[in-house]
Amino acid sequence: MSSTIRYLSAGDVSDLLPPIAEIVDVTEECLRQHGEGHTRMPPKVDLGPGGDNFLHAMPAAVGIGGGGDTALGMKWVAGYPGNTAKGIPYVNGVIVLNDPDDGRVVAVMDANVITAKRTGACTAVTARHMADPNSEVMTIIGCGVQGRSNIEALLAVFPDTERMLCYDIDVERQAQFADFVSTTHAIAAIVPPDPQECTEGAHVIVTAGPISKDPKPVIEPNWLQTGTLCVALDFDGYFTPASFDRADRFITDDLTQYASYKAAGYFGQISKEPDSDLGAIVAGKAPGRPEGSPIVLAANLGLGILDVALANAVWRRAESENRGTVLPA
Repeated sequence: MSSTIRYLSAGDVSDLLPPIAEIVDVTEECLRQHGEGHTRMPPKVDLGPGGDNFLHAMPAAVGIGGGGDTALGMKWVAGYPGNTAKGIPYVNGVIVLNDPDDGRVVAVMDANVITAKRTGACTAVTARHMADPNSEVMTIIGCGVQGRSNIEALLAVFPDTERMLCYDIDVERQAQFADFVSTTHAIAAIVPPDPQECTEGAHVIVTAGPISKDPKPVIEPNWLQTGTLCVALDFDGYFTPASFDRADRFITDDLTQYASYKAAGYFGQISKEPDSDLGAIVAGKAPGRPEGSPIVLAANLGLGILDVALANAVWRRAESENRGTVLPA
């Protein structure tokens, strides 16, 4: 039979994405399947282009062994911190989806929007299970694309949020981010002059700076109030080793991925090891938030299964609505 490949541009993907609350639910279901063993996800393959740049192949399969809708594919993604100064995105990539029955490539789509949305959604799922359910003050450190997607997803889970504090080394970007949040989401947005003032009093803190093997972290444990959930998207870029040690719980989104990153030289100053991962927590195979007012630190590394699961939802909608560009295989 003749085969075709559906190409979806960044604009197509943006138009076809589900609402953020649904993206959070898709993400949580994918993590549940991961915790129950219905996924396949080897550690990322990094071509190591040098410096703090990365180029990752992220193959993944979801819904294996009766775990629901099956999705199979790979994200091919690069992160170059120097891109920001050039006015182009730090992260760029594509996602390829395969037919799980015969292996044919059925879709190729822009990965940038999906990467941002699934990362924010994973933070929201982490907060749903590990944050104080009465959290009202959110902090975002790193006011780029990930900052926007994370506050959007957090507000879907914590609609009664009263205010957000944000910090960025670029004060203009910090101000623009605060204006975006207050205008788009109608909550108070505060722009403290330094990371310490930004973190003190927050219930949920998300750090989204560049990832580095030689970070210069600044967030000290005495800046954190009891009961705070800290989500480190930039590994140990902002939280000091003492903050990791101070945490009552240290978790990650995937223990195998964490071990792989550690072997590659990341988290070099962090001696504490994560006690569980998010898939096991969502599946009920590891404990959730401890009693009392714990400090929980989550190192969310980014999982290919989440990219593939969300890309599969986008592709299925594109098929039903005949969106994108159909190319001969």
